[in-house]
Amino acid sequence: MRCLLIVLLAASTQVVAGDSARQWLDDMSGALQNLNYDGTFVYLHDDHMEAMRIIHRVDEVGQRERLLSLSGSAREVLRDDRTVTCILPDNKSVMVGQSRPSQPFPQLPKDLDSISRYYLLEDVGDDRMTGFPARVIAITPRDRYRYGYRFWVDKDSAMLLKSDLTTVDGKPIEQVMFTRLSIGADISEDDLQPSMSGDGYEWSRQMDGGKQARSPDSSPGWVVRRLPDGFNLTHYQHRPMRKGRGDAQHMVFSDGLATVSVYIEDADKIRDPLSGLSGMGAMNAYGTVIEGYQVTVVGEVPPATVEMVAGSVSRGAQDD
Repeated sequence: MRCLLIVLLAASTQVVAGDSARQWLDDMSGALQNLNYDGTFVYLHDDHMEAMRIIHRVDEVGQRERLLSLSGSAREVLRDDRTVTCILPDNKSVMVGQSRPSQPFPQLPKDLDSISRYYLLEDVGDDRMTGFPARVIAITPRDRYRYGYRFWVDKDSAMLLKSDLTTVDGKPIEQVMFTRLSIGADISEDDLQPSMSGDGYEWSRQMDGGKQARSPDSSPGWVVRRLPDGFNLTHYQHRPMRKGRGDAQHMVFSDGLATVSVYIEDADKIRDPLSGLSGMGAMNAYGTVIEGYQVTVVGEVPPATVEMVAGSVSRGAQDD
């Protein structure tokens, strides 16, 4: 009876910790989108550190954001609810596309229960970060095919203060940490204007998401027969690659948190095809040739995942 009580108590504690973690993560996602803030953060990856500043404002128009590098090559990114503009002075180029989630902060699904089968959500406890009292929340993968996260969340505003992308055993691969942060800041219109006009630069625009875009239900004529549990096809399209390489079929699979892309191109049009495994930080890729086509699988997932997916790509209709 005593052993049974201990087991039941442990189970109930895990449920409470999971509910608390979900609430903190929901609040954190809301804070990143709905608060005004101005901060400097460092991005650590591959034994390399980048310093950046982010300015984020929300008003009756919606979200507006300016991200600028403070180290390395000069670059600025401007984002609103409709478009994202990347200014790259080293290349004298400006790229304009459809708005994407704010990076490098992770985007969590609105329904956290949808990922709880594949990840353990934990309220780890209290800490202190960037001078703020913080709550530490962990998202731990339940298998070896995906990465996890650890977040330090401001206890007052629920603003993200630090995030670690972690291996299955909890070791950090990439880290983002604010070194200065003003929450609820008064953001002026001038603060959101780029320091570079882009005059004389080469401009490129891709506002339609690529040509021949199709829904997830469309059949690409290729099938991935092995995926980690929970990964489903979320997007398929033909998209142009670099000059001289023609178009590629592009399939995207996601479990709601992690994402894997599969590119299929005519191998004859690729001068230096990827063969085998390649990685940089958390990003891994695996390339192989199947029936005269180059298949490349890329994702912020462990090497075992891209290798498994690439080895299961074949021509044919999707299995029932």
